[in-house]
Amino acid sequence: MKLFRHGIAVLLSFVMALQVAHASPPASPSEKEDGPLVYVMRQGDTLLDISHRFLISPSAIPSVRKLNGIGNDRAIPVGTRLKLPRPLLRYTAEELSVVAVSVPDRIAGRDANLGAAVAEGAVISTGPNGFVSVGGKFGGRFAIPSNSTARVKSARRYVLGNTLDLDIAIEKGRATTQSPRLQRDDRLRLRTPVAVTAVRGTVFRVAYDDAGERNLTEVVEGTVGVQAGASSGIATQGFGIASSRGGVSPPEALLPPPVLREPGKLQSGASVEFVVDPRPGEAGHRVQIARDAGFLDIVLEQVSQTPQVTFPELGDGRYFVRAQAISKSGLEGLSETVTFRRKRLGAKAEAGQSEGGEGYLFQWLSEGSGQTFYAFQMWREGSAGAPLIDETALTATRLELTGLAPATYFWRVAVLQAEPEDGLLKVWGPTQKLTISP
Repeated sequence: MKLFRHGIAVLLSFVMALQVAHASPPASPSEKEDGPLVYVMRQGDTLLDISHRFLISPSAIPSVRKLNGIGNDRAIPVGTRLKLPRPLLRYTAEELSVVAVSVPDRIAGRDANLGAAVAEGAVISTGPNGFVSVGGKFGGRFAIPSNSTARVKSARRYVLGNTLDLDIAIEKGRATTQSPRLQRDDRLRLRTPVAVTAVRGTVFRVAYDDAGERNLTEVVEGTVGVQAGASSGIATQGFGIASSRGGVSPPEALLPPPVLREPGKLQSGASVEFVVDPRPGEAGHRVQIARDAGFLDIVLEQVSQTPQVTFPELGDGRYFVRAQAISKSGLEGLSETVTFRRKRLGAKAEAGQSEGGEGYLFQWLSEGSGQTFYAFQMWREGSAGAPLIDETALTATRLELTGLAPATYFWRVAVLQAEPEDGLLKVWGPTQKLTISP
């Protein structure tokens, strides 16, 4: 039990994750927020020298002296672990920029463009179907999905130890973080108005439910610590934590991925459609489409309570899709990623009597782009396996037939395109009925 409590304290102090060598008392909330960095005194060091190298100015020396209980600046033993408050440390701005974007999005009141710099203090706002991913040289990314607002509270690298300090506040909606393994004193945090989530090399999501004033943390990989007021908790891979101003709830297992029916099929229709088999006990599911398998370049998403999920607009290309079940507590579950091809391909077809009235004219209009060929099939009712007409590689968009005997017929038109990547694409339109009376 003592070792368990110690692990919580250390994780939430953002020093290491779970494994430690020596016990230490839990840090206070203020220490968790602004815990000092440590400099080990060497031969010849003075507080004035240290202030020139690592502090914002010599005026910070009295605060350092008071924090460390120093009475004589010239009598600090070699090897002393000198605590230096983070707010007093000299730093350079950590360079962040937009690495993926889908409009309409705003950063610091301006349109977000690919490659745009994201400075400390910037506010990132996304509208419906707007997504922004921000990355930096440290190797991590923050993905801000639609209808969300995030503020960069801190984006700096302290001169002392080249220490990273990133702090992102989620003021509305959600964010997903993909972080590399950080160095000992590096900090990477996502916070909401009610909780702070700290990470060391992991993938996790944070959401803020402003209506219920709740923080939702979901861990995809690794381990994170959550602090809400005086309460704290740890979530490991596959678990989530819901927290509020009243404290942190026990970890909850994330729901398994919902099943997407035929997720990899060619999406050639006017809209992109997926069918989700819901998980037992879920309150709904979120379906997302992205350009990358890591879902840091999301282009579309929907939250639905019904199996059918439809996206009305999506350009041609290869994409990735995933679905996450939403539990009754609001935590979103795990997902499986599948790639699919979007290629608008089809034809609107109709039939009627020819101008002379002696036959029937079948016409179609291609939908989509690219060099297209057509196929045409017709069969008598009850004889689908033995078509009367089976034409392929047609270049015309009409076909006139004469001499059809009175009967009930069925017919359809296919659109064909040759693709270097996918080979021959063939999409049949709906089967239509033609009845010729005696």
